[in-house]
Parts: sequence; structure tokens; C-alpha cells
Amino acid sequence: MSNVEFGSDQSQFTSRSILGQPQVPGMVAWLMRKGIIKNESQAGGLLVGVVLFNIIVTGLVIYFYVL
Repeated sequence: MSNVEFGSDQSQFTSRSILGQPQVPGMVAWLMRKGIIKNESQAGGLLVGVVLFNIIVTGLVIYFYVL
């Protein structure tokens, strides 16, 4: 086996930024522009809810139409 080492400073995550200014992800910016949400925290909750809803619907479709 070869000895592979990774730098410990590379293990930390930082916020997305361009030229030192934080960048809002595209979907979050779109939701804020449309007035659906007011801040990034609400966007995170909404997007997690959408993912959970899609997982439940996918499970139901597989259960009723495939099995």
C-alpha cells in the first residue's frame, strides 16, 4: 500500500464566496426574489421539506406500482 496523507487544513468547510463576498445559492436567491421565503434559514427548511416530500412520494409510487 502506498502512504497517502491529506493535509489537516483541507478538512474544514468554508462558506461559498467570490472575491471575499458570500454568495447566496441560486435556488435560495430565486425563492427570496419570489417572496416565498424571507431568509436563508427558511430556505434551508423549505428545501429539506421538498426533499422529504419527494422521498415519500417516490416510496409510495414504488410500493403501489412496482411491488
